[in-house]
Amino acid sequence: MKILVIPTTDWIRHPIPNRLNFIFDILAEKHEVYVLHFDLKKFKNNRPRETACKLIDTKFIDVGDPSLYYLLNWPKHLAKMRQVIKENDIDVVLSTNILPSFLINILNIPVVFDYLDHLEESASIYYPESFFGKVVKTGVRQITRYNLKRADSVITVTQELKDFLSEIGVKEAEVIPNGVNCSLLKPIPKEEAKKALDLEGNVIGYVGSLEHWVDLETAVEALPELEVMLLVVGPGLFTDYGEKIKELARKRGVSEKVKFTGAVPYEKLGTYISAMDIGLNTLKKMDKNEYAVGGKVFNYLACGKPVLSSRTISLVRLLGDNLFYYDDKDGFVRETKRILEAPDNEKKYREIAKEYDWEVLARKYEDILRRAI
Repeated sequence: MKILVIPTTDWIRHPIPNRLNFIFDILAEKHEVYVLHFDLKKFKNNRPRETACKLIDTKFIDVGDPSLYYLLNWPKHLAKMRQVIKENDIDVVLSTNILPSFLINILNIPVVFDYLDHLEESASIYYPESFFGKVVKTGVRQITRYNLKRADSVITVTQELKDFLSEIGVKEAEVIPNGVNCSLLKPIPKEEAKKALDLEGNVIGYVGSLEHWVDLETAVEALPELEVMLLVVGPGLFTDYGEKIKELARKRGVSEKVKFTGAVPYEKLGTYISAMDIGLNTLKKMDKNEYAVGGKVFNYLACGKPVLSSRTISLVRLLGDNLFYYDDKDGFVRETKRILEAPDNEKKYREIAKEYDWEVLARKYEDILRRAI
């Protein structure tokens, strides 16, 4: 197959690779995969990741705000998509981005849309409690629903998102969950990992973006009642959420119990997660978090770690009692103590992760693309 991918963000410099990076680097081993590369100003100084896909440069007007970037650059994006499809005889387009996905409908080609997140909330969360955020949410809702209904096929990540899509008129959608690269992320001895990172004692850790959909507030508020270090691994993207968490830790007098690392390359995450006694999936109550299941849960499991998560509908349905859940600060404290007192069950968690290895999921993805053609 000859495939054009329209990704959500910068393909090689966004600090956290998403499902499309993993899936299409695997598919590129046997198919021609072209990626519309959004060279976002925010990430221009980040170290680029290697990729097996062929990048199509779209750089035109360089601005920092992500919404403004797509609004200003749509003519260049449309021209590049038209050119790539014609010159390379593209068979199918896999699309996730909101405005470029709208533009692709102009061209006569099969389109598969991956609804990998609750996009209207994901787009507006970068403008918390603002009028502009409400405008973005409304606009994204309308464009995304149009894109979904026009697509030849739709993929999503959970049964909850599939049910949501059915409610808005999408007749058929296939569920392919998020996953993990079990070859790269694997357990190493906990004490060895802690020593490498200069950590001691019990460590609870969060890996991921520092943005307003995350609930690190509960973890920080719980620290005075716990004998643990909170390890926060990941970058802020477009907001100051990470700085607010640092300020909250200072106000609660627990700054010495919180360690921020910033962005860490994916291939090095194994050491950081292996140093943790508990992996945290701390999320605020919102549709985006209730409906979707992100990759960090599988990252923790691949390294053999127990996961303490906010209780969300999608996670309870997907992984059930294989995870631990909290509903408030008291529940967070209680469950943390319970997990720390329980024996390690590394093998069990690792086996769960293997069911969601990207190699397995990529083959399912490949089948859907073939059917769309």
